[in-house]
Amino acid sequence: MLNPHFQRLKSAYIFPIIEKKLAELQKDHPNQKILNLGIGDVSLPLSPRVAEAICEATREMTSSPRGYGPCGGYNFLKEAVCENEYATFGLDADEIFISDGANTDASSLLELFADDALVAVTDPTYPVYRDATLIAGKKLLTIPLSEDQGFIPRPPIERADVVYLCSPCNPTGVAMSCSDLQEWISWAKTNKAILILDNVYNGFISSKDVPTSIYQLEGARNVAIEIRSFSKWAGFTGLRCGYAVVPKTLHLAELHSLWQKRIDIKTNGISYPIQKGALACYKKEVKEELDAQVALYKTSADILLQCLSDLDQTFFGGIDAPYIFWKTPEGLDSWAFFDQLLTHSKIISIPGSGFGPHGEGFVRLSCFISPSTAQEASDALYHHFATV
Repeated sequence: MLNPHFQRLKSAYIFPIIEKKLAELQKDHPNQKILNLGIGDVSLPLSPRVAEAICEATREMTSSPRGYGPCGGYNFLKEAVCENEYATFGLDADEIFISDGANTDASSLLELFADDALVAVTDPTYPVYRDATLIAGKKLLTIPLSEDQGFIPRPPIERADVVYLCSPCNPTGVAMSCSDLQEWISWAKTNKAILILDNVYNGFISSKDVPTSIYQLEGARNVAIEIRSFSKWAGFTGLRCGYAVVPKTLHLAELHSLWQKRIDIKTNGISYPIQKGALACYKKEVKEELDAQVALYKTSADILLQCLSDLDQTFFGGIDAPYIFWKTPEGLDSWAFFDQLLTHSKIISIPGSGFGPHGEGFVRLSCFISPSTAQEASDALYHHFATV
């Protein structure tokens, strides 16, 4: 018997569709330069110091054999994450679980909840939250986001058992303020719900009213699980290392021990060299290097934001997240504008409809590009609107 819940998936996962379109275009026009502002993968190289830490750990294994590591991560990395990011909020290292990235954690956490749990997901949303909910056979509650509210998610009238939130958000690029998140914390307490906050873009936050962690806010340790990753701010998309924070103080106190049990059963941990590479990210000189890379991506975002502003376009994000959610001009639907940008400007974007029905009428631009590429894209857009 096959899992019947896969039949609940109504549409194909959008990123492979974009990859296929890009491959087809490059095949038909092998000499045509394509400006890929689509899939949000890093474009700057891995820090040499991080690479050396990984290589040194690998060489170490030639003389000091290391087999399976702790399923939830080596203490040296858990303690470093805690010291640098969470200790000031009253959290301990044993509340941090090292994983191969946010996607795995976001989808796997649903295993801790009952089959009839009601899971709330925003629309538009990062597709993993919705698809993982459907595959797990859970009941789905959709929270529509609107342009009028700046794509900020607001608590629903209905109750739910679990809520996925992403802030700073992929795809909208919008970050929730302290008051926005505090409203969700209060709602979760009232409804005895658990918030799963995907916070992988925390390294891009610059606005003073946007918290870098939900645990900065009162009551968060009772209702929130936070997910982070080394992927985007440290360039680990090809290395895979992230972590989930599951406080022991959650109102469902068993979640911490159940997550540990789930990890013990289903994983053998992340490799020692990769965790040593992640540890190196907290060294002062490496952190400065990684911050400089994030600053370059933010410069690219500024260039694109200025271009769209000059063209009198409607857009969201790009300040605290490396994504811009751009409203399609002249009432074009998402795929029609995607095709227009690709045909006329050789720019790859992501149709907003791929993130849910309420993303229709928008495209997502990724700012994981160099400033020179951002300027090329801007020049192409200036020309596009002057000629189309």
